[in-house]
Amino acid sequence: MKRTPSFLKLAAMVTSVAVTLLLTGGLFSQAFAKAEMVIKIGHCDTHVGIVESPYYAYTETFKSIVEGRTDGRIEVQIFPNSQLGDLRSQMEQTALGTMQVTAGMTVDLLASYDPNIQVLAIPYTFQNTEVGRIVLNGEFGNEISDFIAQKSKLRVISWLPTAFRNFSNSVRQIRTPEDMKGLKMRTMQVPIHMSMVKALGANPTPIPWEELYSALQTGVVDGQENPPYAVVMAKLYEVQKYYTLDNHLLNVAVVVINDKFFNELKPADQQIIKHAARQAELALLGVVTAKENLDLRTISKAGCSIYNPTSAEFAQFREKVQGPVLKTLEGKVDKVWTDKLFKAIEKAEKETGLTP
Repeated sequence: MKRTPSFLKLAAMVTSVAVTLLLTGGLFSQAFAKAEMVIKIGHCDTHVGIVESPYYAYTETFKSIVEGRTDGRIEVQIFPNSQLGDLRSQMEQTALGTMQVTAGMTVDLLASYDPNIQVLAIPYTFQNTEVGRIVLNGEFGNEISDFIAQKSKLRVISWLPTAFRNFSNSVRQIRTPEDMKGLKMRTMQVPIHMSMVKALGANPTPIPWEELYSALQTGVVDGQENPPYAVVMAKLYEVQKYYTLDNHLLNVAVVVINDKFFNELKPADQQIIKHAARQAELALLGVVTAKENLDLRTISKAGCSIYNPTSAEFAQFREKVQGPVLKTLEGKVDKVWTDKLFKAIEKAEKETGLTP
């Protein structure tokens, strides 16, 4: 669907905030007295540069604000590049309390504690990241964060709606569900993804990531579904003619803190952590927005035609897909959570002017 003026305004704002926060905070160290408390925060990005490493932007902003607001009483130690293990290992260490914060965890990992978190993987829920932020930073996000904390000892302090997965192919431009019929679409071997593609009349074909370029090049499959950064990283634009920004699945990453550690903080320090997390979100999302714009430009310059569906066309995809996918999730996701999510989305879409 077309990006609304409010979305474009948000994109410009978060990009500006990211640069400002990094220039005035995380890139410059400050001298403080010896810390009374240490927060270890790990992630899997390298610290090679701002645009290349969104979690560099997040963690440096978080560190700057926490240390600044506490006059160094709380020290934040950053461990990038999987120094503390892969994401699953870091998640487990954070739950145990041997480290305090993990940045960049996936919803799939959280689902290992409780499958209800898969409610966020229902296709065609969020029309854009603005709606995602409103929903996840509102009542729904707070409720599911409390629920996750009870199940896992991990409390979500940042929901990060980053990039949408979109369809590309080499046969025709996809504008409506009708255009998907008969296409051979590479998917991951994920039931929700395969159910979505089947519901649209296409043929889901699981293929390993490392074989995808060759499969597209030789016509084993007609298309695939990935966010812009993955299309650019693998140079899939070389073997695809059309890319549709249908926003069918929003990649939502999270930053989690050990719930016991957080609850034992003074209320004032809890507020500092929450504030730092919110500002760090803006820094990261600014970087992600800037990077995605560059990636879309790269895809377009390579001769791959990009189509942005209207809100009405998005609604057609939503109507076609969500029923079959919800059947796939029966017994895994409690209807209470799907109802709460859809209600929150309806409210957010009205708030942003996407629906009357």
